[in-house]
Amino acid sequence: MSLGEPADDETVGHEPGQTRHRRDDGIRPDLTDPRTSSSELVQEFLSGARVVKAFNHMGYHDLEDGARPVGIRGRKAIAIAGDDPEDLITVPRLVDDLGFTPVVAGPPTSGARLEPGTEAFGADVDELRATLHRFPESERGTPRPRTGRH
Repeated sequence: MSLGEPADDETVGHEPGQTRHRRDDGIRPDLTDPRTSSSELVQEFLSGARVVKAFNHMGYHDLEDGARPVGIRGRKAIAIAGDDPEDLITVPRLVDDLGFTPVVAGPPTSGARLEPGTEAFGADVDELRATLHRFPESERGTPRPRTGRH
């Protein structure tokens, strides 16, 4: 599947992106609400697919150098935002196999907890869980009605 092709309910999209509000040609108005995650935007674009957000809140150097076996102190955590039960079994296994502890953040809307400017970047397991727990009280965690931009 490539962008522009319709997705079906058997398509699982891993969404590792980070929303960038500013581009070379100016600010994208559809990306200015900091409470909307890139996962929600991808889900709107690929309306028939199942979207799972993971691996985006850690820098690529940490992904390359930070993998550790299960049980090692200081093992980094990777948050997962998704809502399909099957995906929430498969993706955590992948995360664990790659040397990180999976932490389910919640549904795709929880992906806002993992966007640039949040505390989740590079967190170990305990830090990530605490960050996800505090998020609803933050400015970015304030609930808002969906606008249906696309």
